[in-house]
Amino acid sequence: MSTHDLNPLYTRRLSELLSDENGTLALALLQKLGTPDTAGPPAPAAPAEPSRPSDSSDPSGPDTVGVWRRSGQEYVRDPALRDQWRYWADLDRLPLTPGRGRTVVLGESAARGYFYDPAFSFASVLGELLARGTGPADVDVLDLARTNANFGDLERVLAEAAGLRPDALVVYAGNNWNNIDLTPHQGQRLAEALRAGGYPAAGRLFQEFVVERSGRFLDLLAATAAGCGAAVTLVVPEFNLADWADERSLVCPVLPGDAGLRWLRLRARTADALRAGRDREALDLARELTGLDGGTSPVGARLLARAAAACGDQALREQALVTAKDAAVGLFTVHSPRILAVVQDEMRRKAREHGFRLVDLPRLFRDAAGGALPGRRFHLDYCHLSFEGLALAAAAAAAVTAAPSGGTAADPAALAATASGPTPAQAAAAHLLAAVHNAHYGQPAELLRHHLERALELDPGVAARIEDYLDYQTRTAPHWMCASYERSAVLPQFARYLVAGDTRLTGKLADHTLRETMVDVLAAAGSDVRERYEKLLIAEQADDTVDLLADQAQAATFGERLGAAVGSGAAYLLARDLTSEFHLVVDDPADTALTVTWRLPRPRTGEAAVTLTVNGRPCAEQRLGTAWTKSTLTVPAGLLRRGRNVLGIAWPLPEPGGDEQIAAGAAALERGALPRGLPSYGHVFACTAHKAPARA
Repeated sequence: MSTHDLNPLYTRRLSELLSDENGTLALALLQKLGTPDTAGPPAPAAPAEPSRPSDSSDPSGPDTVGVWRRSGQEYVRDPALRDQWRYWADLDRLPLTPGRGRTVVLGESAARGYFYDPAFSFASVLGELLARGTGPADVDVLDLARTNANFGDLERVLAEAAGLRPDALVVYAGNNWNNIDLTPHQGQRLAEALRAGGYPAAGRLFQEFVVERSGRFLDLLAATAAGCGAAVTLVVPEFNLADWADERSLVCPVLPGDAGLRWLRLRARTADALRAGRDREALDLARELTGLDGGTSPVGARLLARAAAACGDQALREQALVTAKDAAVGLFTVHSPRILAVVQDEMRRKAREHGFRLVDLPRLFRDAAGGALPGRRFHLDYCHLSFEGLALAAAAAAAVTAAPSGGTAADPAALAATASGPTPAQAAAAHLLAAVHNAHYGQPAELLRHHLERALELDPGVAARIEDYLDYQTRTAPHWMCASYERSAVLPQFARYLVAGDTRLTGKLADHTLRETMVDVLAAAGSDVRERYEKLLIAEQADDTVDLLADQAQAATFGERLGAAVGSGAAYLLARDLTSEFHLVVDDPADTALTVTWRLPRPRTGEAAVTLTVNGRPCAEQRLGTAWTKSTLTVPAGLLRRGRNVLGIAWPLPEPGGDEQIAAGAAALERGALPRGLPSYGHVFACTAHKAPARA
């Protein structure tokens, strides 16, 4: 038999040896031996003459800038990129006036003005303030900020902008900078950190990688600006520390040994002490809790912040809120965009190193609020600004951008007061969209009510848009099929945010808290739509058979729809906390059979009890183990009510098993996959409610 004839045998045996987990790991490690570390800095944009900017007919200019393509002497929006237009400024042509200076703004959705977009953006307010005598009168401000921009997007548009030879570059970004692509070597280092120190160590290392990547971008910014002779203004973003709470799926990552079990029990004791007003006891328990999780749990840190506030320790409260904000970064979970404290510090350091002019929003907002934490006065959600915040940020940027080198900048607060604000209708629309966005990140009803009431105060006419939302979000048909959506989408702000083709933003969710808050707020304003809404809800969502795993029945937030993990998904629901909720809409309450295929996720010494509740009242109990079990439970008609009902599953406390899960996470990182950093307390493959047939 020749060597060639043996090749099929060799490949078969090799595939057999590599087919198990150890073989996959061995192959991944062999591949890494020959893989260079590609985390080096990107090359800067080609230098240009640091002279007056050329006009758009300059042949050295780029062919494309963002979604605008060169057409003769102009840059015109490219129809081939129409699906990307909504991420950029709503401009058919870039304003490139021959003989005028150019200030280019780069950034993310916060720079776009998000809920005010396209009516207002950071760049549009900056341009207005510069034109009011703050700076040279002959300057065009080019808005090249892009919603959802990551490092790669920023680097591409930076290179394109350099070809326009700007006088100044203003960069307002950083909220998306924790979205980094790990190199194989970084994945290996994270695996080793996870094995050695669990998720606290892996999270710290991941944040170091984010700082390194941020620094490389800022170095590139400096090199590119030097090449085209542009001054740089860097805006350090701020996060809404005072108001924001991460959604309920972000609890605590896997902890070693029995630490996860101890953490759950300690969390319950801390919450009980806070509810009972035993503030000092709660503070001691919260310190123990955060020590146990190593600062990786937003829940633990926020309990510490609450206890510290109750005890009058404001410094500890603020420190805990920063920890809560940073905790989720590096745990491979779904969370809202945010800027890490260490990245804010890196931006300040690089500004000093490279001589950037700096707008430090954390300090600016704190000074404007008399030392108070940033909150809803300056933010509409986690990082997107109210118009007051947007105007103050733009005024500070205008002041330092226009100030002569070493000179005194204008007062930002006084300058911001001169900005032309949105109309009442535009401001009301922004608050309504903020309420929707906050709801889909799991924010409390109090914050949703604030934005809805503010919207109605600004413009009572926004009530029609709230009623539209109640209509198209309650229906099972896609938004684009609803006349109510068409009415709202006529408004540019709604069309940009709730674009029909973006199922992330327009997918049907179980946002009952938002919709019921809308009903309450409308009633208080003199428009009682409760009966009409209830009829629509029942007509659309009540049925004899209901799939309770459908998004409209169980996913109230973006994270719950995605399973709260950024790695490989599962073919079943993973319960991320000790309770799971499902929403069942019924017309006439009747005995209902609940068919559930479920199991407990981790090996146990025996079966454990799982409890079903209906509208907060105990209904049934089932013993479960780790094998998939199909159960049929009866929900009596007496526990149900017409309209929405909340079915809850209370999962048992887990048995220790953190070490195995940490080892599995490290192995996933070695293979080039992402680990499941959050534990699950129960699995549900199917959950269906069947209304009993009416008796004759």
